[in-house]
Amino acid sequence: MENLAPAGNRAALERADAAGADAVYLGYAAFSARAGAGNFDRQELEDAIRYAHLRHMRVHVTVNTLVKDGELEAVTEVLRLLRDLHADAVLIQDLGVLRIARNCFPELTVHASTQMAIHNRTGVLWCKKQGIHRVVLARECSLSEIRKCADTGVETEVFAHGAQCVAVSGLCLFSSMVGERSGNRGRCAQPCRMEYNYRGRRGAWLSPRDVCLRDELPKLQEAGVASIKLEGRLKRPEYVAVVAGSYRKGLDSLERGSFEKADRKEKEGLLQIFNRGSFMNGYALGCEDAGVIFPEGVNHQGIRMGRITAADGKLAHVKLEKDLQNGDGLALRGEHEETGLVYSGPDMKAGETAIIRLRPGAKAAVGDSVYRLTAVNQLKTAESMKGRTVPVDLFLKAMPGEALKLTATDGESTVTVTGEIVAEAKTRAATEEELCRNLEKTGETVFEARAVKAKTAGAFVPVSLVNAIRREALGALTAERISAFETRNAELRIKNSELKSVPEYLPNAAIPNLAYIRNRDQAEAARAAGLRVVWCPEDYRTEALEKLKAEMQPGDWLAMPDVCEEDTLQMLRQYTEENKELLGGVVLGSVGQLGGEWPVAFAAGPAIPVMNRQAASMLMEEGCAFVTASPELTGQELKTLLADGAPIVTTVYGRTRLMLLHHCPARTALGLAKGHAGCRMCDEGHPDALAGQVLEDRKGYRFPLLRQRLPEGCLVQLMNALPTDNIVNSELRIQNSELKERGLLPKAIILTTENEEESKEVVNAFREGRKTAGETTSGHWKRAVE
Repeated sequence: MENLAPAGNRAALERADAAGADAVYLGYAAFSARAGAGNFDRQELEDAIRYAHLRHMRVHVTVNTLVKDGELEAVTEVLRLLRDLHADAVLIQDLGVLRIARNCFPELTVHASTQMAIHNRTGVLWCKKQGIHRVVLARECSLSEIRKCADTGVETEVFAHGAQCVAVSGLCLFSSMVGERSGNRGRCAQPCRMEYNYRGRRGAWLSPRDVCLRDELPKLQEAGVASIKLEGRLKRPEYVAVVAGSYRKGLDSLERGSFEKADRKEKEGLLQIFNRGSFMNGYALGCEDAGVIFPEGVNHQGIRMGRITAADGKLAHVKLEKDLQNGDGLALRGEHEETGLVYSGPDMKAGETAIIRLRPGAKAAVGDSVYRLTAVNQLKTAESMKGRTVPVDLFLKAMPGEALKLTATDGESTVTVTGEIVAEAKTRAATEEELCRNLEKTGETVFEARAVKAKTAGAFVPVSLVNAIRREALGALTAERISAFETRNAELRIKNSELKSVPEYLPNAAIPNLAYIRNRDQAEAARAAGLRVVWCPEDYRTEALEKLKAEMQPGDWLAMPDVCEEDTLQMLRQYTEENKELLGGVVLGSVGQLGGEWPVAFAAGPAIPVMNRQAASMLMEEGCAFVTASPELTGQELKTLLADGAPIVTTVYGRTRLMLLHHCPARTALGLAKGHAGCRMCDEGHPDALAGQVLEDRKGYRFPLLRQRLPEGCLVQLMNALPTDNIVNSELRIQNSELKERGLLPKAIILTTENEEESKEVVNAFREGRKTAGETTSGHWKRAVE
């Protein structure tokens, strides 16, 4: 398995090298999903790739944001740059960027970013059809699903360590809707790390613990995982060194056939460098609900060092449970707000009592726990780690009357360079031993002399000539070594040069206006206005779907869940086959569902966001009857997207789903960490069930929680506090009489929490082209996302 480390900047890249990473992933200055990381400009990226390739370390570059129409030319140039610089892979989310990459730059190796939300075998097979070499699987995949995905023959990459998004990546709109910072465009403000009220209890109900699969590497290998991804492009270089070094140790022992779990010191080191609420094994190894979420805090927790036994406002006495060093960063935690400080004093041993000076205003009380957030010795060790070196054999021939000749080889690449004609010694001739000693001085290069030989007889060879030819030879070997590595990697890439460019989409048949609904009252209100009904049921289990048929009318459409296991997807496909005379079509919930063979018409729903015309074109080529415009576009940007009259649906009313959660806040609040799939609290009307509950933020906004039941357990949809209403705006801003007459500007309303009367009001407002009653938001219609 590949040990894949983050590199938010050059220092982190060098620490990854020192720790034994096989590859790094990093961001270019534009179109990276971690805009807050240092990232690399053109020259820095070129230097980084050369640095890595010289050490035979691969570089994967993230171009994994959603892109607007006005940015397509710029992103095309970024892809061209990555091809020219021989990046080993480019990670992509946006389907428009994927279309450009495969049609214009077939030499690029494409990885499907986790932002693409590929989570089952069908999705991986669709990626394979697109010429995608590797899929970074959604973090929510179980080990059995990972195994099914790996069995396709497509490389699978799995997150193994670090912070985990609480929502399905690529489907999160929370940061975008509560501000203008879009997670899909690399600007996430992390509202998930804030505190919320749930049933009167305040806590970080959306903040997961960090993942650590260090001791589970054999299970990942058995499942067929090709690469383990270590999170942390926003973290310090020392973090990269500690984490990548730990996983290198585990992978090396696994390769030797005698896997070694992390010992106490190694585990403590991982916790020390960063952890939120200790570690969890993640969804892959069965973590659920309270085992996933750490509501007590959102920051680095450190490791416990001891407790305060005495405090007088200026000094605190701490009974130590672990050794303490001068310069360690500490946190005092008790009934008061957490107090941070840096220890200044003599090194102390566990069992001793350390005296800590408190800064003015700092709070400390007897009984407070003391945690170490940064260990100065750990940081120094990580910083001092030496990067890998390349053993080189050197052979110098220095014979009078012949050109000086030096051959250098690393065992794979070999170069020979020649210098000046060697003169005969008039006094003292150079000895072979002297020449070898000079050759061994490889200086600041990556090379380390291994076998050094020289042949000479009666020659005068100045040290300056030896130094010059050594520099020239090592420079030539550097170029040859990089070239050989890049050539070898290129040969391993999927050849997709036969993929041809296809025409832009053409205006299709008229698409009626849509209403996404959850119950009978909403369906009746929508039908009264002549809207096409799309069912979004709360329950996707077989028995519930059979009952749903009694509520449907011929021609109704069914929305697929955005995330489901492979068995569930196949069950839904079979249900569609059995009811194809009833169903008008299905709205797909993820791009991966395009990989299924649907017996009815299908379309791309709101969870397959279309932000540019290239993405719309690709979906049309895949056979979609219509696609859905991203809610992150302004009215002006929508005008550009809709200008050619493609069947692109604009959502003009509805609560925007902010997050799709795999944990249940109700079960989490009860401390339940097992039994997620078999839970029946909502089915049985349990008083602690999720039904009717909300998360309330510090400003008093209430975000409804809606259940979506699958055979494998529930997903939870976190909805926006206010519905988005752009009914009037859409009438005023998207005007094209010809397209409108031809029915090529379809719109959609989404009904979720609305009761019968509220549903009728929304439908009537839509029919009359007016604003709905009640408090609403216009979303991004007039405010662009970053």
